[in-house]
Amino acid sequence: MHRFRIEVTKFTLVGAANFALTLMVFTMMLKVFSVNYLLSLVAAWVVGMIFSYVLNFSWVFKPEQTIQFKARFLRFFLASAISIALNLLVLNYIVKQTDFDPFYVQIGLIPLVVVFNFSTAKYWSLRPSV
Repeated sequence: MHRFRIEVTKFTLVGAANFALTLMVFTMMLKVFSVNYLLSLVAAWVVGMIFSYVLNFSWVFKPEQTIQFKARFLRFFLASAISIALNLLVLNYIVKQTDFDPFYVQIGLIPLVVVFNFSTAKYWSLRPSV
């Protein structure tokens, strides 16, 4: 249980750092370079996903000694894509059904997204090879 708590704590710290990084990339592309907001979001998501993969691989879960960008990265990318797709679908559904402020709906969804992302990383995409 101790190792699990350490992993959860590290995963949360990586998530917080990832949030700051993606917000910075998104803001810089949108406000400084005047890139379309959708392209800015996609670019920020890609940068954040690679950042998260590297830190989760090398610091949180450590499935191997050296980082690999092969099948494990593809699984991590797929899990991240599913996560953001489900997040977008649920966010859009709740906002349209309730007319709640999307900001607060997203805040409420964050714990579910974190649990999904942690579970897919720990038990599927970044689990140690057997």
